[in-house]
Amino acid sequence: MSDTINHVVIRPYRADEFELACEIRELETPEKKERFRERFEGSGQWINHYLHLAIESDGVLVGDMQLRHCDFTMPTGALHMGLELAPESRGKGIGTQALKAVAEYAFSEGHHRLEGSTSEDNLAMRKSFEKAGWTFEGVLHDLFVENERGVDYYSYAISKFIK
Repeated sequence: MSDTINHVVIRPYRADEFELACEIRELETPEKKERFRERFEGSGQWINHYLHLAIESDGVLVGDMQLRHCDFTMPTGALHMGLELAPESRGKGIGTQALKAVAEYAFSEGHHRLEGSTSEDNLAMRKSFEKAGWTFEGVLHDLFVENERGVDYYSYAISKFIK
């Protein structure tokens, strides 16, 4: 079946993937692309509290994984993550596998906790968190404002100490 995902890998970007990475991240203006370029070119390295990695499925770039750690707001060993998938890659289990892979990566790098969130209406991502073994921790009320309206986000986390 063509919708079956065989293998998801989290890895540094390759130089020839910049334009596709911008498409996946929906970076349309030259200014947004240029802000992303430094982190893209340093993929696999921490730059200004960010680590960007490519999400590859069956040999094809399908998404962007961001890990974040700010020394001023997060304890040592804890990370926050963001995940963006190309529209044609959604609904195929890639998000769930990417969440498992990024947790494995973070734990292998010495981190003990990884957290992430998604908008209340993103049911697919919420299911991906649950299928990947992440724990629902609560609602972040009015985390973002869109169209002059507060948007709630659902917060999830995984720890290497959770049994």
